[in-house]
Amino acid sequence: MLNIHNLSISFGGEYLFEEITFRLGAGDRVGLIGKNGAGKSTMLKILSGEMEPDTGQIAMDKDLKIGFLKQDIDFAEGRTVLEESYQAFEEIKQLEKKLEEINHQLAERTDYESEAYHQLMVDLNDVQHQYEIHGGYNYQGETERILQGLGFKREDFNKLTDTFSGGWRMRIELAKLLLQQNDILLLDEPTNHLDIESIIWLEGFLNNYPGAVVIVSHDKMFLDNVTNRTIEISLGRIY
Repeated sequence: MLNIHNLSISFGGEYLFEEITFRLGAGDRVGLIGKNGAGKSTMLKILSGEMEPDTGQIAMDKDLKIGFLKQDIDFAEGRTVLEESYQAFEEIKQLEKKLEEINHQLAERTDYESEAYHQLMVDLNDVQHQYEIHGGYNYQGETERILQGLGFKREDFNKLTDTFSGGWRMRIELAKLLLQQNDILLLDEPTNHLDIESIIWLEGFLNNYPGAVVIVSHDKMFLDNVTNRTIEISLGRIY
């Protein structure tokens, strides 16, 4: 799935880590641990493609989708909790727009026997098929299920995101990530703003997640309950 070979990065002439090599496979649940400043968050940024290493290679499967939960988030103003969560479904929203455009054209036409009308019907069928394949008929219910798992109540769904604290907005960002069906999840302190019930729910979700997960967390119990591998960064090396 993803191979890291001889990865090195330095700051101010000092190596944060040097010639690190490891592999991530489907089903891996990796706890990335180490002292503060060891380079855990930097490693996640490199794996996500947000930061380039000084040397080394990262080889990955074609069309691999990577989701990264960072500590800093930036929401557009004026969206409700549901509207922001639906940003996870870019392809579905584009297909919805196409469906709306085609249906609008069909409603305005009366040349039912023409080739152009027939082509619109073919296009409509194709887009509806793609919409179904991408989960267009299920995404709203799935969004509500995950938001509730992370502690939101139904009455919160139509509230604006800017009325919530940073911790609750981080939950929305986590919900979007879980909804995207990524192949690899990179989670930087995902339990920081969660209560016990939400942590237990997240543990269950991740234990059933088909892809790979890399987690940086100070919550040892959470790591014990979710991960099946541990990688420790210490003095520029991994163990």
